[in-house]
Parts: sequence; structure tokens; C-alpha cells
Amino acid sequence: MRRTVPLLVVVISLALIVSGCGLVSPTPLATPSDALADHLEQGRIYLEQNKLPEAIKELEAALKIDPNSFDAHFRLGNAYTQSGRLDDAREQFKAALRLDPNSADAHSNLGVVYYEQTRFDDAAKEFQQALKLQPDDPEILYNLGGVYVQQNKLDEAIVQFQKALEINPNQPEPYFGLANVYKLQGKTEQAIEAANRFLSLNPKAEWRALAENLLRELRGK
Repeated sequence: MRRTVPLLVVVISLALIVSGCGLVSPTPLATPSDALADHLEQGRIYLEQNKLPEAIKELEAALKIDPNSFDAHFRLGNAYTQSGRLDDAREQFKAALRLDPNSADAHSNLGVVYYEQTRFDDAAKEFQQALKLQPDDPEILYNLGGVYVQQNKLDEAIVQFQKALEINPNQPEPYFGLANVYKLQGKTEQAIEAANRFLSLNPKAEWRALAENLLRELRGK
């Protein structure tokens, strides 16, 4: 799962399948690789179901079997992030990056952790590194734009949001980012246009509520 920054912040999932045994043959003993795959897959399922304590238990068990499993560190980092355990999440993403320094998703998710810890310079560095690896990724471009907003680098934020929309015009979040930046710059009409475009793309309910509140503020209601 790569996460997007909560400007107001997705899952690399591997299909891991454990095969069954024959009808008559005795059940084979599970090998360490079978057990690892099982814990990873169960942890992924629990993450998708937002059953975070269960996901953490499975993924911590996976790491006991293989402390050098990138997937276990990465998914556990996601579970810790969603649980609010940001220091633990940071260490898991760092461990994942020691195993694969070229993982754009791990850099991006570490950037999200730094963002949520208000370590905006560190967050920017991680998102910039992720973009070196995946320069056309609209979610990472949006994340970097979100950091620039927090750093009051508004023109640079606009550039990142616009780049994201050039790649994926149907991604809602950059429009919300633009609406907020234009509001800060006093460009009310542009802010309203961006907020309306955001709402037209059917964002998640919590984001929709934020955008509707923003529109009311912009219209002076």
C-alpha cells in the first residue's frame, strides 16, 4: 500500500498462494517459505480489511521467520502507520529500504510518515528520491506538492499538482491541493473551480466533506 499525505496521504500486493495437499497423500509439513508466504498473505488480507492488530500479529510473525523479508517490513510499516505507531512505521520502512534502496513505494511511504510527524524537510527528500525512481507517478507528485504547501512553497506545490494532473487528469487529490493553494494565494475563482473539479471526480466521503467546507468558506457562506 502506498499512502498519500493527509493534505487535509497504496498496496504492492503479491499473490502468494499456498497449494493444498492430495486427497489420499499425508499432509506435508510446512516449510519456512510456506509459513512466511502464509503470514504475508494473511497480513495483506487483514490490512485490506482494516483489521490492524491482526495484520500486525501476522506480519511480525513473518519477520520472525525471515528478518530480511522486504514485503514483511513494508506491509508492517503500513500497518503501523495506519495504527498511528509512526516511530515503528519509520523503522520498518527504513529496514525495507536497506533491503531494496530502489523501492519508490518505500521511499514514498517513509515520506508520509515524516509528513505526519511534521518533519517536512525529511518528507520532501523521500518524495524527491521516490520521484527519481518513478518520475511519472502522480501520487508521489501529489505527496511532494503537499509537503511544499506545508513549507509555504506555494508556487512549487502548484507545479507538482499540475504535473500529477498532466499524467492522470482524473486523480482527485491534486485538484484539492490546488484549491487550497489558490485559496492561500487569494485566487478565489481558481480555488472554487479546482474544488468543484475535485468534487466532480467523486472523492472519498471524508475528502468530499472537506472540499464542501472549503467551498463554503470561499463563497463566504
